[in-house]
Amino acid sequence: MQSCARSATIQPLHRRSAGTVAAIFCFGLSHHTAPIAVREKVAFSPESLAVAHRDLLDQGLAKEALIVSTCNRTEIYVHGGHGLNRQALQNWLCAFHQIDPRSLDGHIYYSNDAEAVRHLFRMACGLDSMIIGEPQILGQVKDAYQASADSGAAGPVLNRLLHWTFRVAKRVRSETAIGSAPVSVAYAAVSLAKQLLGGLEGRSVLLIGAGDTIELVATHLREHGVSTFAVANRSLERGEQLAAKFAGNAHALEMIPSLLHDVDVVVSCTASTQPIVSREAVSAVMAQRERGDLMLVDLAVPRDIAPEVESIEQCYLYTLDDLNDIAQAGMRARREAAAAAELIIADEVGQFQQWRESLDVVPAIRRLRDHVEERRQDEVRRFQHYLDQGQDPHAVLDAFSKALINKVLHDPIATLRQPCQEATNESLVAALDILFHLSDAEG
Repeated sequence: MQSCARSATIQPLHRRSAGTVAAIFCFGLSHHTAPIAVREKVAFSPESLAVAHRDLLDQGLAKEALIVSTCNRTEIYVHGGHGLNRQALQNWLCAFHQIDPRSLDGHIYYSNDAEAVRHLFRMACGLDSMIIGEPQILGQVKDAYQASADSGAAGPVLNRLLHWTFRVAKRVRSETAIGSAPVSVAYAAVSLAKQLLGGLEGRSVLLIGAGDTIELVATHLREHGVSTFAVANRSLERGEQLAAKFAGNAHALEMIPSLLHDVDVVVSCTASTQPIVSREAVSAVMAQRERGDLMLVDLAVPRDIAPEVESIEQCYLYTLDDLNDIAQAGMRARREAAAAAELIIADEVGQFQQWRESLDVVPAIRRLRDHVEERRQDEVRRFQHYLDQGQDPHAVLDAFSKALINKVLHDPIATLRQPCQEATNESLVAALDILFHLSDAEG
């Protein structure tokens, strides 16, 4: 009995046989695995990224590379290259930063293929951050991708992976509440103000104090549309420095009563041991002003705003305890949203892996196209001769099409007709049905 020309069985479509696509690796450390004293040793400055990307490629450790370096993590994503393993990348990282490799022992994590893709998706969506769902990390990933592209280190696979990552992050933001619930007192204060006043566009804010907390609140307020800021602070110099960052004006604490006439929101956080804003001062202002509701947020301990202010009509006073409750509720909401986000990510990881697995057949497709094209050109040259002789073009075209079909199908049909083992023959017939949709045609 004659043996089959090809004896390999056809694999089920949902399974991946050994392919030629190189793996994607993720190697790094983060706030989950390393203290800041370790993280700062391997952090990359923006200026060093181009050199680092090129070094990874020049040493053959990667054909494509992406480095994400923030205050909370340093992660290296590589595709292709040789010697891709934890030790090779750890040695490179330590050599680049001139540190002892042993200093990273116990701090490094390492994953490949689907798990590496999953980690990147989760990280870009804020699921791996200190605060679940924080949006800054996505911008940092975009910056990292730009640096990789500028260095010539982002090839077709990482290009596709990063654009896929951005799409996943957008999908998670739009389909879940991962970023909508406030999880810090500063953000909770802004969310409350937006809800109470029906929006913050065009609103005016008085900031009492000039510390980090006040600056963070002011940053959130500006992001939500507030453009007019007044700063009242014990140190006028420090108040002027903060006011300058937000195009506002600085004032002494004694000016607070007059400033209350023209603002919609008051946010206070000082180190004063006594209330700075009294009930009497606010009551007198509210009796004269025509601006409407006044929201006051007291983030200080001891309190800056007299608690009796809450009893004044059209005044809404919120303390640190109120905002902590809101922040805790927001964290619970984000955890629930994170569970929904994980399902989206699992789906997207599967789709991305299907795309990568499809790359296995690209060389075969190219060979098939070249094979058919060669036969097409042979027949074109042969039948051009008949046209040059003046034969009927319609007859020549009909003969050309039949001859081309016979040429293309000759080898597959010859293979099918060879005596084969029954299982292999069934596999070939099944593959033929799938490739040419023959079952559909029969229906």
